[in-house]
Amino acid sequence: MRCTPTELTQLKKFDPSRTHRREMAKSVPFRYPSNKDSIGIEIVGQALPINEPDPDKRKYETLTKEQSDSLKWLIQELRFSLKVLLTEIFRHPTVSYKNKTEAATASW
Repeated sequence: MRCTPTELTQLKKFDPSRTHRREMAKSVPFRYPSNKDSIGIEIVGQALPINEPDPDKRKYETLTKEQSDSLKWLIQELRFSLKVLLTEIFRHPTVSYKNKTEAATASW
């Protein structure tokens, strides 16, 4: 698989290492979470239409009932066992450079 010209342009602008260093210099809660101090939950889905070369014009499909039920259960367990506040749970686009529609239909 190859990147589209649009994706290549976006990748040239984004420097993950520099962004990480800048964010880690900040104190919590004034920075994005990092993999060192956060838990990521992956919900498998597809951004559609597949043939759209501009990733910002793709929209993630709606979660299935099973995905939604599993997510709610997992969030509840993490909140209880790790004492995670609801205000500390974010969709990935809120704390990273991602498609804004990622996890848009997720609820907990």
